[in-house]
Amino acid sequence: MANPTTHVVLCAPPKHKDAPSFSGFCEKLEVFLRYSGVSYEHREVYPYQGPKKKVPFAEIKHDEKTVTVPDSHFIIQYLVENKLIKDPDDLAELTPEQRAESRAFQAYVEETLYSAIVYERWLIPENFEVGKQDAFGNLPRFLRYFLAWYFLRRVRSAMWAAGMGRHSWEEVQTLQREVFDALEVKFRRHKYFHGDERPSRIDLTVYGFLANILTCKGNPYFTDMILKSTVLSSFVKDMTTTLFPEYKDLLKKVSGDA
Repeated sequence: MANPTTHVVLCAPPKHKDAPSFSGFCEKLEVFLRYSGVSYEHREVYPYQGPKKKVPFAEIKHDEKTVTVPDSHFIIQYLVENKLIKDPDDLAELTPEQRAESRAFQAYVEETLYSAIVYERWLIPENFEVGKQDAFGNLPRFLRYFLAWYFLRRVRSAMWAAGMGRHSWEEVQTLQREVFDALEVKFRRHKYFHGDERPSRIDLTVYGFLANILTCKGNPYFTDMILKSTVLSSFVKDMTTTLFPEYKDLLKKVSGDA
């Protein structure tokens, strides 16, 4: 499925090797890389080191050159357009109408759901205290508290500017439930978003974000909805078993053994 001479360096914050990333977009990118079969490795970086001052970004080595590409969407596009990996939508033989629906749902998940998840993690004080330990717990105490304070200020400002931070927690819960209900409807009839044969781009995207959500302790509201859903728990379990069998704790969680 991938060009054998291609190697990708996934530049992202530190993560446990046996668990999803604490960044939804970093996890999404790794899901695409794992599914495509392309050679890749991790490099630990922080957002300020990236070309766009955010993560992930990637160093893509192919045809005797190395190209740095920021943003998970454009990294995947670069790999597909340069024929370094095969497009999952082509492999799934999606119609133009299915591709259009996938793109709309991708935006719904990445822009609405993930913003609502960030709100839950960072702007609800008790969740922030839990998530702070997840994200910065391995750092020295002073650095841990400084980075938590610094990123909280940045996230609060960004969320307010984007509009999500202007909502009440009850309104954000409504947005989360709406996305959850839409995902349940789509996955209730088929194994994957568009059918039963094989995953397409939207499946890899949705899985990446659900795996991220289930790993972070700072979003209990949406996590509880996933774990109570036979449909979405089964989807996450199947995708994890196929792509990331090393995610033992995640598998236990969606199997009800955690």
